[in-house]
Parts: sequence; C-alpha cells; structure tokens
Amino acid sequence: MTLGALALLALFGTTAALAESRQEQAARAVKQYEAPSPACDLLTKDEVAKLTGRPAYTDPAGTQLVNGGSACDYSSANLTLFSSPKSDESYDKLVKNFKKDNSQRQPVAGIGDSAYLWFPKARDQYEGNYAVLVVHRGAHTVAFAIEAQGTETPQSLQPKLLALAKAGLAKLR
Repeated sequence: MTLGALALLALFGTTAALAESRQEQAARAVKQYEAPSPACDLLTKDEVAKLTGRPAYTDPAGTQLVNGGSACDYSSANLTLFSSPKSDESYDKLVKNFKKDNSQRQPVAGIGDSAYLWFPKARDQYEGNYAVLVVHRGAHTVAFAIEAQGTETPQSLQPKLLALAKAGLAKLR
C-alpha cells in the first residue's frame, strides 16, 4: 500500500471491527495510486512546509480517485480535489464511503463560494485527529487536511488550513 493510500485510510479509515475493511473502502474510492494528480498542482511541498510550519520529508504523492477526484499527500497535509459541476456531491460520497459523514460541519466565511470546517472523529488509536477545511469554488471542491500532532488540537489548526486554502485556491483554474 502506498503513502497516498495510507493517508486516505488515516483520514477516512474505520475500525477493523466493522464488517468492511479499510482496504475495501479505499478500493471503492481510489482509481490509481502514485498517479499524476491535479491536487498536487495546487501547492509545492515547500509551500506546504512553510504554511504548516512542519518539515517536508518526502515529495508529494498523487492519487487518482473515482468520480474525477484526485488527492495529494504531503508530509504534513493532504489535499483532495474534485472538479465538476457536482464536485460537492463527489466529495460527500468520498466522505460517506469512509463512514465519516456524521461529523458536524462549521461554516467558514470569507473563502471560496462557501466553505466549512470539520473534525472527523478518530475511531480507534490508529487513526489521527484531523482538521479539514472544505472549500467550494465554482465547479471545484477542495479539502485541505492537517493531522494534529503532540499537544495540538484539531481546532487549533484552522489558521494553517486557511493559509493552505488561500495559497492553493490562488492556483486553481
């Protein structure tokens, strides 16, 4: 399994106790691992490192998702991009596929056509605690995710997510 697959599983995975495995969930969502990814065109690894304040240990890893989506995994963040007239529905299907659709969403003003912040709940000790900023702009839906580390709370990551989103959206065509 590649770094991209592991990042998607970490963000959206569920416990092994459920009838469906994490690999089965990923198989429904991922079209091709280690593939060219439009999501990786939005930010460089150096930009992500600077905006998150975290080192860039590896090059970004792209993943092609079903429904025309793509993901890009950086050492310190994850971007997911859907581009189509129904991009918001495609992103929601991805979230639902990984059974993370029950987390509360908080509207965020001043970025994109609309945006919200959410904090998917970790279901076991193997999942990270993430903050995710989802931005809708035109026919695009972009999710920017960062995992809380050490004493950070997912809620404390909002300024870093906004910085990532502003930089990434500036390159979105």
